[in-house]
Amino acid sequence: MTPVTDEQIAEQIAYYSSRAPEYEDWWHRRGVFDKGPEVNARWEAEAAQALAALTSLDLGSDALEVAPGTGTWTVHVAPRVARLTLVDGSQAMLDLNPVAAREDVRTVVADIFAWDTEERFDSVVFTFWISHVPRERLDAFFAGVARWLRPGGRVFFVDDAPVAATESHVAGTAGQTMVRRLQDGREATIVKNFYRPDELRAAADAAGIDLDVRSTPTYFQYATGVRRTEPD
Repeated sequence: MTPVTDEQIAEQIAYYSSRAPEYEDWWHRRGVFDKGPEVNARWEAEAAQALAALTSLDLGSDALEVAPGTGTWTVHVAPRVARLTLVDGSQAMLDLNPVAAREDVRTVVADIFAWDTEERFDSVVFTFWISHVPRERLDAFFAGVARWLRPGGRVFFVDDAPVAATESHVAGTAGQTMVRRLQDGREATIVKNFYRPDELRAAADAAGIDLDVRSTPTYFQYATGVRRTEPD
């Protein structure tokens, strides 16, 4: 499979900056994403299932959220920790995140593939991000997650199931990429990989993280995990 270039990563970041004002329409099933009461209710029920996995997890006192975007899930993380660090490639996204301005929240604007820190956290959360990681960078990303976690630290993520490729703003897919259409008609190419559970478990395991990957019936894949206290 053709590797993703740095230029394509930059295009992905630019796309999400442009999409920031309309991002919540997708999550809240508004406008073109409104599929009617019955389908919307199924979406909400499955989202609640994934959220229950997050709320059942002990996040500790010091959390890192990778690619928090407009804060759809940040609002559920922030009240449960004493300190939260948000790292996103888009300032426009963070500007719309209702948690970003809190005194106990630190924000960092950076390309997540280039960012690193010597800080260690009790938990790392990333929502609707893992599918944007190129296959050739998956092992390195999980190695970073393990490095950012204290031994025994927790991981949570949630992402799309493959049905997301049928959404109305998808103009096409090829290899590791998906063409997305903004409401003003502009199009951009982003990275989009629908990883199998065994692929995610293997990458996490190699990094020293035990990962439990689950799926809702239609829309979401989610996982909880723990960084092993001692290397194998």
